[in-house]
Order: sequence, then C-alpha cells, then structure tokens
Amino acid sequence: MRHLNDLESSLYRRRLAYKAWLGNATKMGQPPSEQAAQLVWEMLVANEESSTSSKQSRDDVYEAAYELGKMLLPTMEAAQVFAVYRDALTSAMADSAATPDEFRRLLRFSNLISTALSDAYTDELKKASRHERVEGLSQELKLAKRIQRHLLPKVIPEIPGFEFAGRLLPAEEIGGDYWSVKHKEEDGIVTLKLADITGHGVAAATLVAAVKFISGGYYEGATSAAEVMQKTNRVLTLETPHDILVTMVYGWLRPSTYELTLVNAGHSPAFTCGNGQCRDIPQTGPLLGLTEAATYTEKNYKLRKGDVVFFGSDGITEAGVTEPFGVERLKQVVTGNAELPADEIADKVVEAVTAFAPQPHDDISLLVVKVTGEPPESG
Repeated sequence: MRHLNDLESSLYRRRLAYKAWLGNATKMGQPPSEQAAQLVWEMLVANEESSTSSKQSRDDVYEAAYELGKMLLPTMEAAQVFAVYRDALTSAMADSAATPDEFRRLLRFSNLISTALSDAYTDELKKASRHERVEGLSQELKLAKRIQRHLLPKVIPEIPGFEFAGRLLPAEEIGGDYWSVKHKEEDGIVTLKLADITGHGVAAATLVAAVKFISGGYYEGATSAAEVMQKTNRVLTLETPHDILVTMVYGWLRPSTYELTLVNAGHSPAFTCGNGQCRDIPQTGPLLGLTEAATYTEKNYKLRKGDVVFFGSDGITEAGVTEPFGVERLKQVVTGNAELPADEIADKVVEAVTAFAPQPHDDISLLVVKVTGEPPESG
C-alpha cells in the first residue's frame, strides 16, 4: 500500500512539475514543440526512477537532453535553450522538492542536463565548422584548378617530322602532375618535361607552379639540360618542405638533327619505343628536392622515323586494386598503337588505364613524342 502511495505521489509530482514548466516556457515566449515536450517528459520520468536504477536513469536523462539540444540548437540561441529547458524546468521541479535528498537529486539532474546540452552544442559547432571548412576547401580547389589549367600548354608546337601529345587526369579536382612542350625557336630546341609531385590536392598543385616556373626560368643561359635540372633541384631543396619531393624527366629535342638529350630525376615510367621494342630511359640523378648536393647527367638519343618517346606518371603503372597496371602492360599499349598519331596513342593509354582501374587513386599524366619524319643523313 505504501509503495502504491509512493508511485502515485511521484507521478503527481512529475505532472505538477511538467505543467509548471509548460507555463514557464510559454511565459518566456518559447512554447515547446510536441517533440521537445515529449523529450522533457522523458527526462522527468527518468529522473524520478533514479532511486531504483541510478546509472540507467542518468543515461536516459542525458540521452533525452542531448537529443533535445541537437534538435533545438540549430535554430535557437544556446542561452535560450539553457534558460527554457534547464533553468525553467529545474525551477518548476524545485517547487515540489521537500527533503535534502530531493534537492541533491535535483542538482544532479540540472548538472546532467547542462552536460548534455553543452555536448550537443559543441557537436553542432564542430559540424558547422567542418561544413565551413569543406565549403572553403571546395572554393580553394576550384581556384587552384583554374590556375593549374593555365599552367598546362595552351598550344602544342607544330614541328615538321614530330608530333606531341600530353594528358593530365587528376585523381582529385586538382593534381600534382605537370607536363610541358615548348619550342625555343631562336635556339632550335624543343623542351620536354613531365613532373610528378608527391601527393595530390592543393599542396601538390601549388608546387606544380613552382616546378614550372623554376625549371622554365633556368633554361635561359643554360648550356645543357642537366644544368637546368641541377639548378632546379637546388632551389626546390632550399625553398620547399622536405617531405615534398619531385620526380621529373626533362629533355632538349633538336628537330634539325633528330637528337634528344634527356635528364631523368628519379622518374618512371619513361621509355623510348621503336621496331616493336621499348627501352627504359635510365635515371640520371635522384629525385628533386632530396639533397642540394645532387648531381645530374644526360642521356643522348638519335631518333628515327616511327620512334615513340613516352613519359608517364606512376599513377598509370600503379593504377589497379588487386594488381597494378604495370610498366609491361603500358609498353604493350604503346607498341601496339605505335602506328597511330601521338594524340591517339595518348588516348589509347588513358582508355586502357581507366578501363583497368575506373577510379584511379593517383594523378595520371603522360607525354608522347612521335617521330614522323626522316632524320637527315649523317656525314
């Protein structure tokens, strides 16, 4: 009988507190929605049950208050939420508290609501911050992408006896690869370049610009392709972060003599193909940015009609999930299409790689040089 009376008394106190809180919230100009009122009732029920199952009751109060905070904080000031759903509620409950134990339990209840609402508020701020960062990064990526597009060649040189084609497919909105073909008519030289910066995204794309302008700037006055690479490496080592490295293959093509001089700074794949056979272009120095003391040498080639010179990024050879696309498969694509124009060879490589790995995890870039003319007779 006594237990029944206690239950009736508890239920009566909850109803009184709930009714008083509704009146307070309305007077404050913040009448609760049906969902918010239901969560408050759940908190009151859980608090009254704390004497029999304290941990579970605390968890129930916290979860209801946290859910309340998540629901209200996006559209309501935090100070208002605390005032209506903590202060006004505990004030209404205080009217029915009669013993020291009841007041202590009310204090714990108020503190628990504070914790839950604060956690909900913090999580909402984090969510908003993440959204702002994503929005900001998206705008930054779009800007960097526009800049990167301007870095690539606008016009491919038209030189009798040779065809050139380049491709760049970033793994993200922007990438860390770069290729270039430039005709230095006054010197009778075509500069060829393909660079692969570690990583991709904004940081790598920013360094792409540095590689373009540094290596391009050192062409003037240089006596060899190796000298350009040497000076480029020195600046990159001194002026860029040590955890960002660059592989690059760089060449001087002399169309009048069909001679090609190449410097390979730790780059692969890079090879020449002729008569159905491919030969790797060996590395002639370490990665750029590794050490200021690095030295670079050159490799000279005499080109013949039908030869194909190919530079690519490791995004091609490493594409794949269960197995990589690989260098040998790449060489087969190039030799199997060597009779086609340079543009079509480039497209065949891209088609083969994307068919093998529809969503490449790294940037794909390549540069193709096709020899279509006969070299002059020697002697």
